[in-house]
Amino acid sequence: MPKNDSTNRRSANRARSQETGRGLRDRLGNISAGYFQNQTKDFNFLISLVVLIVAFGLVMVLSASNVDSIINTGNPFGAFTSQLLWAVLGLAMMVWISKRSVEQIEKLGLLLFLGALIGQFLALIPGLGISSGGNTNWIGFGPFIIQPSEFMKLGLIIFIATFLSKRIDLLWDWRSAGMPAMIAGFGAAGVVFLLGRDLGTAAVMLAIVCSLVFLVGLPWQHLMRFGLATVGVFIIGSILSPSRVARFLTFFNQGAANDGSDWQVRHGIWALASGGIGGTGLGRAKLNWGWVPEIENDFIFASIGEEWGFVGAIVVLALFFLLYQRLRRMANTHDDPFASLVVMGMMLWITIQALINIAVVLHLIPTLGVPLPFISKGGSSLIALLMGIGVVLAFERQKTLVPTRRRR
Repeated sequence: MPKNDSTNRRSANRARSQETGRGLRDRLGNISAGYFQNQTKDFNFLISLVVLIVAFGLVMVLSASNVDSIINTGNPFGAFTSQLLWAVLGLAMMVWISKRSVEQIEKLGLLLFLGALIGQFLALIPGLGISSGGNTNWIGFGPFIIQPSEFMKLGLIIFIATFLSKRIDLLWDWRSAGMPAMIAGFGAAGVVFLLGRDLGTAAVMLAIVCSLVFLVGLPWQHLMRFGLATVGVFIIGSILSPSRVARFLTFFNQGAANDGSDWQVRHGIWALASGGIGGTGLGRAKLNWGWVPEIENDFIFASIGEEWGFVGAIVVLALFFLLYQRLRRMANTHDDPFASLVVMGMMLWITIQALINIAVVLHLIPTLGVPLPFISKGGSSLIALLMGIGVVLAFERQKTLVPTRRRR
């Protein structure tokens, strides 16, 4: 073949490849522009903030899990790869849900709620349910492990919001508003605790429901019933588990335990202290070398404090405060009571769970096993939270399409 013909063919192939690349970039650019076009500032800010927190979480999962991943599989990126796949799936679900209508979201909430309830019962089936740390709260499908209770949180928020938004004028009537909401909230939390033995998730659910009915304006005499019932359930749930009793005794007798029950908390505090002001540097935390089992899960904030120091811990707190502030603003600007209540529920879910997780690491409350939203390793938690953000974005998108309808 003549040299000139070969050169021309390579040039033509290169030109076609470049043209294909430009075409793909143009299509992706058009899709992106179409998604963000004519949206509110809150819409764009929320997406940017959530993606930033998720990206930071992926970095921390990689840093905190690489030693354990090498020990378990020989691949330092094992846990990170899994979390990355869940993050991509969660973001895709977030975008898909953000394009749904209000009516579709109502149906989605009911399906999630009922599906998660069924999932809790399926976790009891031998060979299908998976137990860890005394909890039977997971379902295994081959290489995939799902935690139904995480999706139940989102379903419960949408279900309660649907119910209360249609009874705004009946909040004074205990039988019409307060009692059904209480039955739904405590029933869901009871299923999670009695079947899965997961007191932490049940506590988060109860806190969300109690806070939501408080913010919606339920009379004080009804709120007292919620409060007393919550305290009673929490005490009973703690007493029924010997391991939780040991953790509570350890918490109230700090430094007195010699049985290793305060192992995680002690090493978490040491890690925060060793981080100092600026931290030891990314990937240089001693805590990641087996000092705390599965540090990338519930105690990842301790790893953040050691690697990024006091400054990094404050930045993480600031990110969650910005997220809380933005969700509160979005909830207050909705004319539709249903949308406002759902966004408020998402605000409470993220804020309460973050505060509980950080308080446990700081040894301010007993260990409950609650992940740090968007940051801790866990596919079900991450996907459920991103789906919830997608619901919030769907309501925000409605502002730019048609006026939201008011419900009674």
